[in-house]
Amino acid sequence: MHSNYLANSNGLTTEKKHKPLILIVDDEPSNLHVLVEGLLTDYDVRISTSGEQALVFVESTRPDLILLDIMMPGMDGYEVCNILKAKQNTKGIPVIFVTALTEEESEEKGFAMGAIDYIHKPYKLALVRARIRTHITAQGMLDRLIEKNFDLHDKLLEIESLIQELSQREEELKELSSKQKLFYQALTGTADGVVITDSNGKIIAVNPSFCRITGYCESDSLQMQLHDIKQNNHPSISFDQVWEHANQAGYWSGELVTRRKNGELYPELLTLSMVKGDQDTNVHYIGVFSDISNVKVTQERIDYLTWHDELTGLPNRNGFLKQLEQQLQVCSTENSYAYIYIIDIDSFHSINDGLGLLAGDSILKELTKRIHTHVNKKDVIARLGSDEFAVLCTVEKGVGRIRAQAMAENKAQELLIGINHPFKVDEQEVSLTVSIGTYIFPREDQWESAIETIRNCEAACYKAKEKGGNRVTFFDTSFGEQAKRRFEIEQDLRKAISNNELSLYLQSQFDRNQTLKGAEVLLRWEHPQKGFISPGEFISIAEESDIIYDLDCWVTSNALEILTQLSKTNPELNLSINISGRHFHEARFLNFISQQIKQHNINPQQLTIEIIEGTLLNHMEAAIEAVHFLKKLGIRVSIDDFGTGYSSLTYLKQLPIQELKIDRSFVLEAPTDNNDKLIIDMIVSLGRLFELEIVAEGVENQSHFDLLQEYPEVILQGYYLHRPEPARDWFKKLK
Repeated sequence: MHSNYLANSNGLTTEKKHKPLILIVDDEPSNLHVLVEGLLTDYDVRISTSGEQALVFVESTRPDLILLDIMMPGMDGYEVCNILKAKQNTKGIPVIFVTALTEEESEEKGFAMGAIDYIHKPYKLALVRARIRTHITAQGMLDRLIEKNFDLHDKLLEIESLIQELSQREEELKELSSKQKLFYQALTGTADGVVITDSNGKIIAVNPSFCRITGYCESDSLQMQLHDIKQNNHPSISFDQVWEHANQAGYWSGELVTRRKNGELYPELLTLSMVKGDQDTNVHYIGVFSDISNVKVTQERIDYLTWHDELTGLPNRNGFLKQLEQQLQVCSTENSYAYIYIIDIDSFHSINDGLGLLAGDSILKELTKRIHTHVNKKDVIARLGSDEFAVLCTVEKGVGRIRAQAMAENKAQELLIGINHPFKVDEQEVSLTVSIGTYIFPREDQWESAIETIRNCEAACYKAKEKGGNRVTFFDTSFGEQAKRRFEIEQDLRKAISNNELSLYLQSQFDRNQTLKGAEVLLRWEHPQKGFISPGEFISIAEESDIIYDLDCWVTSNALEILTQLSKTNPELNLSINISGRHFHEARFLNFISQQIKQHNINPQQLTIEIIEGTLLNHMEAAIEAVHFLKKLGIRVSIDDFGTGYSSLTYLKQLPIQELKIDRSFVLEAPTDNNDKLIIDMIVSLGRLFELEIVAEGVENQSHFDLLQEYPEVILQGYYLHRPEPARDWFKKLK
């Protein structure tokens, strides 16, 4: 967004050079969008998305003013301001802090650092423009012009008495004259209207923008009083009050509704300031104003988008929370019930990926219409997120909780059926399903806020997705506890990696003669408070966040430490590690593997990387490239849980893999289930056909061991042969 105004862009046009240069430092795209759109007409705007980037920019280009966000990742606004004020060449740049903080302590800190002003979020663009104008437009320029005029006057007096310095004084006079011209050009080039009056309000000077905005030419204006032009049409204040305040306090700043020469009304933002001479006898007034019609339209748009979704026109999460909070109060006062739905499209990302974002938007709009069709007119529909919708439904006073639940169930089922009908996108039929979470409120056991109510309903929706989607699920109190535990585990897992709470276990692998062939690396977590947490629980949580990448890197790095030791003592043994399919084919992880191999100086033939079969099918082309990359490094690749996915002979032909791993689910029932036995026969046959090694998991008892004796080449793994144990203990037994 606004890539043309990034702080490193070059090549300003002649027009832009006459505009004051403003640097906006903020990491939030939405904030940048609002400020750039609001200021671009009148100023030359540049943006930096970090403090570091801003400091680089000011080294080469000096802005007239900096709008600096306080809360930014990395270097915050305070640190940036300190650095600017510590340097001679940047300490004079005016800095206005932009912040959502309202504490006096925060403002005192900013002013102590040298900031000239504070602007609070959410923005009021009219106020932002007024603050900026006060600091960089006419008043500041005129003050400097008057100062230079006084300097010039002093120099002329000195010339009369100091003839011997005439030559030097003439050069200084030329320099000051040049600056006067520069200030005059800046005054006439600004987009804001500027008017100067005498002490009685008679206009004595205007700039071209004054004439453009008001419609009065310069000759007309010089015959008029400012009161005649600025007759405010705003009912709350008159221009006489504005003039009186400026006369007493020295300034006035605010919004007026003024009439142009042709009679048209327009909103303007005016700053009126008193300027006095040295002896307080020569009094003038300077008015700086701008037409904020476009700003008003933008502000109204901002206000609308604060509460509404742009695509569907529905209330957004903020708007829905506001109405839900009101309904909670009504239910509490009237002792009545209501209910909400959270509707989430199952696998919506596949629609965006397969048909494109425009098709996805079309489906979201059509879905909005279908929801409207199946709910009452008084029900509130909202779009909470990408593919997440909410519906707030009320019931009549006196309807009990059981009846309300039955009504919610019936309406939800109607929604489910209505949404299941195919959608038509570009002459193509698209079928989709949704998961619907339902929540009746208020609960009998406790009072909840709107946020807690939505969170509980979202937990029900998440549970519906866990069960396969395309269903309605009512909230159960256990959902909230599950969601809370998932959140806690996700947060604690981030710390566990750096706090050494994780450990690696090894489970041995044997041939049919129980000769040791290697081991699989298994991850264990002993939480300091919660105790042992199963990998089946925390790995699935990690898979849903970015933690899985750090987790796999940690496992890989520590597993290679073990392999380094194993290479010295038993170079004939192999070590297997599992890698998540989420980033198996990503360049960053493959580069990490390559660096680790070089760093640990191991024989890569001793390392086997196991990948889930579904990983190959979801990203076939990328997976093929990744496997070829690992083969070049000398690493062996195994397909884990083979047979549980959609097995294909195609990728067995295309991929240079070395091993298939029979899933334990087939081995466990094979002694008594002939179908599982046939599956094992098939996988072993495939291994022979493609010359692949076969590993069978789930050897839990003697019957499993005896059955697998039929396949002499199969490597065995399971509790019957060896229970996983810490790597240190495994090595002790190996010796």
